[in-house]
Amino acid sequence: MEKSELVLYAIESDIIKKWHWFKYHFEFYSENREHPFAKSIIDSCLVCEDFIPGYAKKFIDDISQISGIDKKTNEKQSLKHYQQLFQRLAELLIIKQVVTYEWPENTKFFYEPTSGKSKKNPELVVELNKFKIGIEVKAPSLLDHIQKRNNNKIQATARNGLTDKFKENEEVTLPRDNPVKDFLISADQKYNSFKENEKCFYGILVIVWDDFIYEPITTLTDKFSGLFTQNSFAKNSNDETLKFENVDSVIIVRHLHQFGNAAGECPLINNCMDAMDFGSEGRSLPNVYVKNPASNGVPEGILECLRAYSPDEKMGAEYMPQDMVIWL
Repeated sequence: MEKSELVLYAIESDIIKKWHWFKYHFEFYSENREHPFAKSIIDSCLVCEDFIPGYAKKFIDDISQISGIDKKTNEKQSLKHYQQLFQRLAELLIIKQVVTYEWPENTKFFYEPTSGKSKKNPELVVELNKFKIGIEVKAPSLLDHIQKRNNNKIQATARNGLTDKFKENEEVTLPRDNPVKDFLISADQKYNSFKENEKCFYGILVIVWDDFIYEPITTLTDKFSGLFTQNSFAKNSNDETLKFENVDSVIIVRHLHQFGNAAGECPLINNCMDAMDFGSEGRSLPNVYVKNPASNGVPEGILECLRAYSPDEKMGAEYMPQDMVIWL
């Protein structure tokens, strides 16, 4: 597909025809100009198109449908759209990074596949000679949480006795951990049929967070309540700890803030070149790999692809679980 074709498809869509958070950025094309934010989206779609035919127009269709409601009409619904768009951008970011990695020859990619009778599907499955890797991408809604984090001096990051004392205190930011639990439940359900029907299948959940990466790390690994510990706050109806056995690992990518900065025409940080720049070894901050203790881990290739490492204190304080943060 030629870039001009995809650009025309975008400016004839509801991104332009209706109220849309990205309308301003894409309208530059109508004037024979190009906004860096829209360019990063269009260019990334075209890269993915080379590996997944039909992907580019489908992505434009997906984001164009999240339109029609501005803040003056319905602020709550409009902000929900804003965060849904970031979820789509997170998917694009990870899919582009995965398909462009130097996999062995004859590696195949399947977009939104299903397995068996199940209709539930992850974003992508990578098929290699001896095994398959499922990639499920999630991004949380953080606007309300960010506002509280910016305004409050105290942040409780894990569920423990201390957190319980803060529940009624509006001046304390409570853990944003339920989305991580929900993401794990969803991914576990999606990968169930793949695990049953494939000889060797690895299920990976990629969570795209903002720059405060200690938050999801704490949610997964905190010794008092971490979702990947025996003391997990996630229980079933029989009060048994949920194991999420179909999810072999979680990879956390610190990037949501880059989308916001790029869309708002603010400077990008951490040597990021544009909204869809995943970064590279030695130039960008590392991402995090958290193995599910109920699984056998994941192939090294996917960790290298996503620049993901087990959290270590040598990586910096933000890569370690925190009980509480006091902002000065």
